[in-house]
This record gives sequence, C-alpha cells and structure tokens, in this order.
Amino acid sequence: MKKQTWLGILLLCAVLSGCGSREEAAAAPVLGQAAGLDENGILLVIDGREIPAWQYLYWLASDCRQLEEQCAAAGTEPDWDLPLGTGETLAERVKADALADTALYAAVQAWAEEWGCTLTEEEQAALPRRDYPWLTETQGRILTETGQEYARLYVLFQEPDSPLAPTAEKLEQFGREHGFLRAEGIPVPAGGDRETAGQRAAELFGRVNGAEDSSAAFDALLKETGGGELTEADWTDALRDAAAVLEPGQISGVLETDAGFWILRRLPTDTAAVGEAYFDRLLQDAAETSRIQCTEEYGALNPAAFWKGGKGRQTIT
Repeated sequence: MKKQTWLGILLLCAVLSGCGSREEAAAAPVLGQAAGLDENGILLVIDGREIPAWQYLYWLASDCRQLEEQCAAAGTEPDWDLPLGTGETLAERVKADALADTALYAAVQAWAEEWGCTLTEEEQAALPRRDYPWLTETQGRILTETGQEYARLYVLFQEPDSPLAPTAEKLEQFGREHGFLRAEGIPVPAGGDRETAGQRAAELFGRVNGAEDSSAAFDALLKETGGGELTEADWTDALRDAAAVLEPGQISGVLETDAGFWILRRLPTDTAAVGEAYFDRLLQDAAETSRIQCTEEYGALNPAAFWKGGKGRQTIT
C-alpha cells in the first residue's frame, strides 16, 4: 500500500478533530481480542517510552481500514501476500506503516514533555468527550490529550523567540528544497509557430529589461498578456529550477518549455505553508530516527488475521 505523504501527520490531525462518533465507539477490548493480545501489555518501546498494545493496534486498524477502502474503490479485495517493489508483502507494509504512525505519536508525546507542552490535570479533566472507533473512553482521552499537545507544540514553533522556532534561513532553504515556490509569469504560448513565439518572448523581455521601472513594466505586461501567478499545472522542472535561484521580486530571462515561453518574477514565499510543512518534517524526522524495540508479540502479529478476526466479531468496521 502506497501511503500518502504525511499520512502519519494527517492521522494525527484526525485525532485533533476527534475522529469517530459515539455510534462508532467499540466496546473494549476489541483490538486486543482481534490481535490475541492484552491491550495494556507492552508491545513496543520507543526511545525508552513503553507503548501499550492498544496504541499500536489503533493505528494498525486505521491503516487496515484505509487499505480495504482503497481496494473496495478499485473493486478488489486486499491481497495481503502481494509482493511489493520494496521486497515486502502488502501485509508487511501495512504493519510497518502502523509502526511509523505509532512512532510519530510517541514523538509528539516526547516533544511535549521536553518543551513543556503537556497538559495539567485540570486541563486534562476539562477536555471534551470524543469517541474513537475501537477505543475505550480512557484510551480515547489519551489520543485527545496528544492532539492538544501537538497543537501546543505548533504554537510554540510559531513563536519567534521560542526554542522550537526555526530561523528564516532554515525556512527559506526548506522552501527551496521542497518546491514551495511562488512566481507570476508572462506567458507566450508556442502555438503552431515556436520561432515566432520565441521572438515575441524576446521582444517582451526587452520591454521589461529596458524599462526604467522594470517591475512596473512587468505589471503592465501581465495585464496585456493575461499572465499571473503560476498554478501547479504551469510548473515544469525547468521553471522550478529557474525560479529557485531568483530572489523575491527578481525577474528571470526568457524561459522555454514544451508549451512555449515564460518570463517569471519570483514572489515571496508563503512562510505559513512552509512553516507548517517544516514543523511536520521535524516531527517526522524525530519519529523516523527513534530507537524502536519490538517484543516477540509484535513480531508474531499478523495484520491480515488481526483485521479479519476483528471483522468476524463485527466490531471493527
């Protein structure tokens, strides 16, 4: 199963919004019964933090359900023994994905403790009731607490003088490396005559380059040509490479693509979008580099049997 980028973060965002409903909440200990495990028994140790079975099994059930839904949309059933290009089976991939989600969850808890973002007992008691599929109320409250800790960490990250705040240079570098580019452009479609289009593009660039106020000249040509900010469909690798070396406000030369020609002006980076992605990447890195110790029970856990067993009890849906 190919997981979407930032799937672990997206799942955590679902925690923040309180996924599930009272109708979905299953009676305990459904996850433990499906896996043949004590839900409160230690299944993993991540960076010294003991992880009870239910925490991992929650993410495993979520990933199994996602896989089944994807297969159902394609009109097929999950083939758990299907070999993937990575040399693992589909079942092994789902199991590893759930482990990555669990490590991310543990990273949030560890960061919250390190940076003083844990909840007080009074704050824990004031949390709203949210029901999660397959979990008891107590287990669900732990997920809700971790979601609140994630939110607090992000607030701390956004405070300029906080110990978590990134430097402007790091954000800029991250934005460049991960395609957070914004630019507006003057387009010259090639149509059926690329040579004439190239000449037109050179003429337009001459008007910009020779103007006393090149920015004003660029603005005028944007209106004249119907140009504007580039959309995702406009970007090509060549345009990204060219825009990446420009400073905000700087204008490129004539750039050629398969569809024609462009003259670009770099726009300021969307620092909010870059900051959010950078924060998530830091957490993801912490999870990916964590030291994970697996018990024998984890090694013997079979995702297909777990999912099928739970569905047989008509409790995992």
